Amino acid sequence: MKRITLLLIVVFFTALQGFGQVRPYVGDSTFTEVEKQELLDAIKEYITEEIVFRHCQEHYDANGMHIHIHDDFNFLPFHRTYLEGLEDYLLSKGLNQFVPLPKWDPVTGTPSLFQTIDEDCFNIGSCDIGGIDCNLPGTFNGTSWNPQEIADVSLPPYLQLPNLCGYSTENVLAGDVRNPWHDQVHSYMGGVMFLFRSPVLPIFWLFHAYVDDVWKTWECNCPHSGLANTFDLYMKDTYDEVKRERDVGMEPNIDNGPMWESEDIWIRNTNDGIANRENQNPVYGQNNYVYVQVRNRGCVAYQGIASETLTLRWAKAGTNLSYPSHWDGSLQTTSDKPVGGMIGTAHIPYIKPGGSAILEFVWQPVNSEDYVDLDNSTDPLFWINEAEDHHFCLLAKIEVSGDPVTYDTPEYRNNLQNYVKHNNNIVWKNVSFVDVEPKLAETGEWLDDLSIGAAVFIGDVNGAGGVYDFEFANPATFKGNPVTAEAEVSVTLSNLAWQKWEDGGFQSENIKISREERNKVIVTGNPARLKNLTFLPKEFTLMSVGFNFLSRQVTGQTDFSYLAIQRNNADNLIVGGETYKIKVPGREGFYANAGGDKTLSEGQSTELNAYDIGEPAIYNWYDAEGNLVYTGKNFSVSPEFTQKYKLEVIATDGLKDYDEIEVKIKEFEILSMSPNPASSNVTINYKASTASSAYLMVTQPYGVSNNYILDLSQNSKTIDVSAYNTGMYIVALVCNGQIVDTRNLIIQ
Repeated sequence: MKRITLLLIVVFFTALQGFGQVRPYVGDSTFTEVEKQELLDAIKEYITEEIVFRHCQEHYDANGMHIHIHDDFNFLPFHRTYLEGLEDYLLSKGLNQFVPLPKWDPVTGTPSLFQTIDEDCFNIGSCDIGGIDCNLPGTFNGTSWNPQEIADVSLPPYLQLPNLCGYSTENVLAGDVRNPWHDQVHSYMGGVMFLFRSPVLPIFWLFHAYVDDVWKTWECNCPHSGLANTFDLYMKDTYDEVKRERDVGMEPNIDNGPMWESEDIWIRNTNDGIANRENQNPVYGQNNYVYVQVRNRGCVAYQGIASETLTLRWAKAGTNLSYPSHWDGSLQTTSDKPVGGMIGTAHIPYIKPGGSAILEFVWQPVNSEDYVDLDNSTDPLFWINEAEDHHFCLLAKIEVSGDPVTYDTPEYRNNLQNYVKHNNNIVWKNVSFVDVEPKLAETGEWLDDLSIGAAVFIGDVNGAGGVYDFEFANPATFKGNPVTAEAEVSVTLSNLAWQKWEDGGFQSENIKISREERNKVIVTGNPARLKNLTFLPKEFTLMSVGFNFLSRQVTGQTDFSYLAIQRNNADNLIVGGETYKIKVPGREGFYANAGGDKTLSEGQSTELNAYDIGEPAIYNWYDAEGNLVYTGKNFSVSPEFTQKYKLEVIATDGLKDYDEIEVKIKEFEILSMSPNPASSNVTINYKASTASSAYLMVTQPYGVSNNYILDLSQNSKTIDVSAYNTGMYIVALVCNGQIVDTRNLIIQ
């Protein structure tokens, strides 16, 4: 960030007009009536239930801390980032002339064109957060469009703060901007403007642009901010409005991240990225388009010097990257495959204060298949499940002489998390976009263990070696059902990584081994950790995180997020990580069905049969210890003792379900009767040695019963039946007071 000392500071002002503000006024001649209508229409298009809900989140629990977006710490930065969402939308619609967003001064009446509401969102559903309900009583008709006619004339003009530079920090400034001026505008206007769902009014946005301009006026004219008389180009590391620490371009970033989730970099498979910011995974063999948004948070325009550029680089996805070795092509695999490289450079155009520009790059990524066949035995850097895509990290860096990188020593470069956090002109995207869709390997090698996910490399980056922990967690600020509530999350390690975990004593939290022959573990809680893995200097290998959504637990939610984080074992500090954005298309589920329980005599066999789910799928059978015993729908078992088997059914999109079947071995039974039919004597062989008591009961339907006590040290009993009437009899074995087996006996 560029820092220039002010030569002249004017301390006392009676009105804002003495300061250099950056936002144009919507009511003056800057805009034609046609343009104003364009702006109004765009604001109405932007206002959605979700957008209004963000403002309704007056209290939002992030990392255990309740957020109040109208307290002194949060008020100004929250509403600035809230406005930036609208401004980014305006850019996507090609309405650059409205960025920064024009303002409305409540000293004047609301322009007649903006005396309206977004009717589509007026009756939104309840968003009751922390006891505050957006649907408090209030009507559109009760809104006053001329608050200056209601205000007490003894009050100073709206937001015209005397001695503006007397405020030492923006937090102190926020207190007076918020109350009385900001709050009284909402109060005097009444109606919907008095409610937390006030963003349904287009004038809300223009009023808060005016509020933000007061902060910008303080930044541009008072010495405390360091922004006066200079431009400051930056890109956002993070972009979540409703949390206490948020990215407003400061150095270092007050938001602790993670730093690898910048939404100011996005990839598209076609050149439609201005209108569509939804990131896509790059496709090999065609042009892909990368977009980078550069913002000017300073107070003067950046002039767009021809020799000054933005550089964009790629690297193979990993949780421990350094700059520049992972990004400049100098680091390669043992088979001469590059770990990273340059995508290109682009000229940064003229950017006015508060404005921004979107730069476009054309990129043909390396062939991910070049890395698929490299396993741990031939190349310790890459190893991958063939059912996965390889993923890439992107890093953008502003190369401008008037706004140099501030923290640029090896201390910061060797920890990319810190390097990006401390420099607002460097952003990093290390996000794997996982589309849950049918995906099977051609070889069949992995068809008994399919999960949809992505691999990243892990290891040491600073050349000194180290001991690391790997954490797997639901993001604290994610709004929605966590992925662990609907999916089974697995982690698969290379042979090298597994050996390191074993050497470290298999230390873990909320982890259970699932398939040791596959080096695979299952996450059982949040957060989960693999701990105490020691890496030699510059030693790397691969780790894969996969997701199997569970058919009985899916709710219909389509978007999820998950984190894989590498930390130093000694101090628990983050060195890097990967974010997984998981997209689940709607589809009908299925149920695994292993059939009913079975009962066998000792030494007998039976066939276990899985019901076909009606689509291509993997059928795995596991024993009670979790060992895979068979892959396929049907197989025969001959257990020596009663045992449960678990059936796992995995569809080709990774959707999974389980069922269990118990195969019981008879502890007590009648083994044989001879002769049958009988006329004099019958010998009955039985199994009852472990019973505490046993007898045979011979009975005829609707007739008498005869009981014969058994010697438990013997296994046969001969009974004289010569006095029995001819007919059909039932012979029952009774052990411990319970009938456990029966046979039919014919007397002739």
